[in-house]
This record gives sequence, structure tokens and C-alpha cells, in this order.
Amino acid sequence: MGGFELDGKKSFPTAEEAAVAAVASGAVIAVLCSTDETYPELAPVFARRVKAAQPSLVVILAGHPGEREAEYRAAGFDDFIHLRSNVRLTLSRLQRLTGVQK
Repeated sequence: MGGFELDGKKSFPTAEEAAVAAVASGAVIAVLCSTDETYPELAPVFARRVKAAQPSLVVILAGHPGEREAEYRAAGFDDFIHLRSNVRLTLSRLQRLTGVQK
């Protein structure tokens, strides 16, 4: 979709293991999908680990960040995808971030 190939849904027991897998995958975008209840604990760990290992990897949170947006961005999240996202603008931004679109 939008010029991107999906690798598929994978589950990991910890945020650290998910981050290692995201970096090892060779993907240009990694999307963290979990629950709103677990994000405060998992999301910052995931993003920091990914960005420390591969700063160019675009890191997305699947969910609305709400009042934690600044915290999640500081941890390394580049964007958020949620029900209120403008799909066209989001895909365009991701295409620019990954060099698909100039």
C-alpha cells in the first residue's frame, strides 16, 4: 500500500526483542502495534532501542499518542497511525521520509 511492501505481523515477548527484530529485518519503517495500556511501558523502550541501533529507521506507533506525544517523539517515534490519521498525508509523509517520494 502506498508503495510499501508489508513484512507481516509478528509478535515478541518484550519491547527489546521487537526492536532487535525490527532492525534485523532490513525494513525502512517499523510499526509498533500493541495496546494503549501497554504503550507507556513498551513504546519508549522500543523506539530508543531501534533508533540507537539504526537512526534512519522510521519508527511508527499504531495508536493515538494523546498526552504522551512529546514523550514518544523524544523516545524516537517519527509518526503515529490511528483512526483519525489522514491516510493520504500520512502515506505522503512516509514516502518522503523513506525516499520513495521527493
